[in-house]
Amino acid sequence: MARQHIAALGRPDFSSKIKLYTGEIPLFSHYQIESQIESAFQREVRLPSGGSIVIDSTEALTAIDINSARATRGGDIEETAFNTNLEAADEIARQLRLRDLGGLIVIDFIDMTPVRHQRRGRKPPA
Repeated sequence: MARQHIAALGRPDFSSKIKLYTGEIPLFSHYQIESQIESAFQREVRLPSGGSIVIDSTEALTAIDINSARATRGGDIEETAFNTNLEAADEIARQLRLRDLGGLIVIDFIDMTPVRHQRRGRKPPA
C-alpha cells in the first residue's frame, strides 16, 4: 500500500526504497530518530569530536558559531581547528535541512592559519 501511495504522488522511483522494518528494537530507537528531532530544537549541537555549533535564528538571518571546546582530534591546534571545521560543516548542512532554514546564513568558522587548510576548507566534500 505504501508503494502505491508513493507512486500516486508521482515518485514511483522511490517505491523500491521502502522496506518493512521487522527488528526487535523500536524503529525510532534503532535509527536514533528521537535524538535527531531533539537536536533540531536545541540551540547548541554537540559534535562527535567534542566541539559544538551554536545556531541562532532571527528574522534577518541565521548565525552559526563553531566552537572547538574539548575537541582534541589532531596533533596540534591548527589541525584540531581544521578537523572541527570540517566536522561542523557536515553537521551544519544536516541541521539546515532538519530545521528547514534558508535565507541569509552566516557561519563563523574557527580561524585556520595554514593556507593548505584554507584551500581544502573551501572545496565541497567529495
